[in-house]
Amino acid sequence: MEFLIELLLELFGEVLLQVLGELLAEWGVHLTRPAEHRKPTHPLVSLLGYALLGLLVGALSLLLLPHSLLAGKGLRLANLVLSPLLSGAVLAWIGQWRARRGSPVPVRNRFMQGLVFAFSMAAVRYVATL
Repeated sequence: MEFLIELLLELFGEVLLQVLGELLAEWGVHLTRPAEHRKPTHPLVSLLGYALLGLLVGALSLLLLPHSLLAGKGLRLANLVLSPLLSGAVLAWIGQWRARRGSPVPVRNRFMQGLVFAFSMAAVRYVATL
């Protein structure tokens, strides 16, 4: 039972790290350009930008946590798949929340942008902590 609790806490920590990184990156992107001066970005350019941002945040996260919170290789591989899905779901939820409030939904609040960002970040952490 202790093993299961420890496993869930470690997995939650890795997911939380990626979601926090994603929210900080979104906040940074939001602050760089005022809303009235933004031009629509092509979705593929946006995906590439989020992939690069995920790689950067993943590398920076290694300075704070140079080792994986997950001990087993299988768990780390599961994290590489599940965390991006959860992060994408969080961003999609934020986009839906904004739409319900009548606010415009920026491209960054889409599932694919969250998935690509979190996968890039998780891939850097996975490879660096092998």
